[in-house]
Amino acid sequence: MSSSSFWRWRRPGFDTSKRPETPSPATGSSAEALSSLFGDEEVSDVILEGHDGGTVMAVKAILAARSPMFRHKFFGSSSFIPSKPNEKEHVVFNEWDCRILHLVVEYCYTDNCSAMRGVPTEDTARVLATLRVAAKAFKLPYLLDKIRQWVWRQVTRHPALACAMVDEGMRNDDVDELALQTLQLKTRAALLPNQNAVGSGVLALSKPGLLFVLRTLDETTSHYLLLQAIDRWVDFSSEDCSGDNPSRERASREAFGRKCAMRFIKLSKIPQENLDAVIKRSELYGAQNSFVTSIIPNGFRAASTTSLNTDSYDKPSPERSLSSPSRTFDSYDSYRSMGTPQSRSSTSSPDEATSPRDAGTTLSPIQSMNLDQ
Repeated sequence: MSSSSFWRWRRPGFDTSKRPETPSPATGSSAEALSSLFGDEEVSDVILEGHDGGTVMAVKAILAARSPMFRHKFFGSSSFIPSKPNEKEHVVFNEWDCRILHLVVEYCYTDNCSAMRGVPTEDTARVLATLRVAAKAFKLPYLLDKIRQWVWRQVTRHPALACAMVDEGMRNDDVDELALQTLQLKTRAALLPNQNAVGSGVLALSKPGLLFVLRTLDETTSHYLLLQAIDRWVDFSSEDCSGDNPSRERASREAFGRKCAMRFIKLSKIPQENLDAVIKRSELYGAQNSFVTSIIPNGFRAASTTSLNTDSYDKPSPERSLSSPSRTFDSYDSYRSMGTPQSRSSTSSPDEATSPRDAGTTLSPIQSMNLDQ
């Protein structure tokens, strides 16, 4: 018996020259039979509508068999009673759009999710971040496991996708733990990816997402790296970009980025050579009110520019070093936290310079009053 006749004997309706797209339910498995009913309007008895107006047709019995939430909704005490033959129940879900409902119904029919196949993108990451929340709401634990496996494989391989998943999780009030862990362990690759990377990194973050990421990484990540991330977000993010007034949109991003930098970035934690590089890069903007330049006080910017122009740039002198402990970054950090200007100017008289107050001596209240007099 030839191989072709053998397969004809095992599956009489099978054509060895050309495989049919949809297997015959009479000879295929039960899983194939259920899959063939997906999207079949003739046998469907319910229409699921998302908040965007899109609809998905399904069989209530199949959905109820996979999800306790569907079973309670369709066959509970207030079950639907058709008023005319072949009338389909219409259910509106205000929490989900049509894409999420389509993926949930597809999983109930086929035990698979088409969004997980193909090349990973930021759109896919955002959809799966929302589908993750839907899987919990519809009580589909195995779908939740599939999403976790996808995140483990793709986000670990492409860390720049973590920002999109974290940002979408912020909107749904449910941040994926694996995406957040990837952001913490592979911070540079997640925030500042190269041109060939999959995902745009920090550019995928909205304003609440950027604030959440900075708050999360504040204590564990280089502040120079965070400053670079804010700078890139201000320059290239599509946040607030409606196309009507680009200059106003950029000004809005700059204002928000400046607030984030003043709140989270401590210049005392940035090495001098890196800060000099930031200032050199800010000079390329050609604008005096550029973002990076505006968050650095004039005294520090002038001192750093002087060190750039001197011959001893590789070996800065102690009195000009921005990393020296004497009234440089520490005083700026205290100035930023207190919100008050420094009480002493850089041009003091010789008598004031030799006073115990400038020498760092701890004075009693009475001694302070005598000095003031």
